[in-house]
Amino acid sequence: MKVLDGYKKVMAELRAGIFRPVYLLHGEEPFFIDRVAAEIEHTAVEEHARDFDLSVLYARDHDPDRVKDTCLRYPMIGDRHLVVLREAQSWRIDALEKLEPYVLKPTRTTVLVICYKNKKVDGRKSFVKSVAKHGMVFTSDRLRDEHLPDWVRRYVTHHKRRIGPREAQLLSEHLGSDLAKVAKEVEKLCLVTGEGEAITAETVQRYVGISKDHNVFELQEAIGMRDRIKALRIARYYGQDPKGHPLPVTVATLSGYFSKLVLLKTLGERPAGELASAAGISPYFLDGYRAAVRNYDLDELLRAQHLLRRCDMASKGLGDGGADAGELLTELLVQVIDR
Repeated sequence: MKVLDGYKKVMAELRAGIFRPVYLLHGEEPFFIDRVAAEIEHTAVEEHARDFDLSVLYARDHDPDRVKDTCLRYPMIGDRHLVVLREAQSWRIDALEKLEPYVLKPTRTTVLVICYKNKKVDGRKSFVKSVAKHGMVFTSDRLRDEHLPDWVRRYVTHHKRRIGPREAQLLSEHLGSDLAKVAKEVEKLCLVTGEGEAITAETVQRYVGISKDHNVFELQEAIGMRDRIKALRIARYYGQDPKGHPLPVTVATLSGYFSKLVLLKTLGERPAGELASAAGISPYFLDGYRAAVRNYDLDELLRAQHLLRRCDMASKGLGDGGADAGELLTELLVQVIDR
């Protein structure tokens, strides 16, 4: 997880009181950009000096010349003047490049932070190379889905709590890849859990609203074990709350699950680490996937993928014959699990 390595590096520098003249924080994941910018604001300028030595500018309201002029100001109270340029992605690239002369010769007592969210600046541009040479470029890539549970565990550990792989997977599957949303829920769980204590499935169910018995993780396990009764019980639970468990989301998750099973089936017997890496799953869950692979032959797995595609179309109103989400999911599970 390259983004986490970069994040740890820049945060360690900031907490050690090391500041670069210019930061370019860019990329598709806004969470890390917001956290780095907040840490710079917290550590670069003391609280009593922020009214005087912190300038927050929004790109949509200011042009490059205004930003450069602001950067040329000297601190009034503290040791440095912090200039934060937010929403820089609203500028055209040529406007951003107009800051390059300043980057090449920055004011010694100024720290300029450029927040460019939801996309990357072209790394081939001389502007980016100049920032990398004279300051720091932090690229905030989105985490891949298989890395989310590990990130959840690290985030919980950072808050001096514990969480098991299964509970971390449960949160990741339910909350998705919006890290700001995931972080908010984890922080809520930490507030109701004592320092050093474990965040349990019961805690997750109570405060996040994810049933420990009726969730997509348990559904995958039931399908993998060809446990028809358990799978249909979960389908009935989902059918009673279609807004809380949208069928297209469930189908998309199951499609990913079966894609991994097909891959593992074709790879055959290989070292556990190699299989887990290839399928993009935690080694902790590999035994469950292997058991599912033994329970289905390749033709059955490929047929399941076909059934999932058909169910996805039906869930969007294409040839569904009027069936509701719960009925569609039940029919899908019966067709997949029954031999």
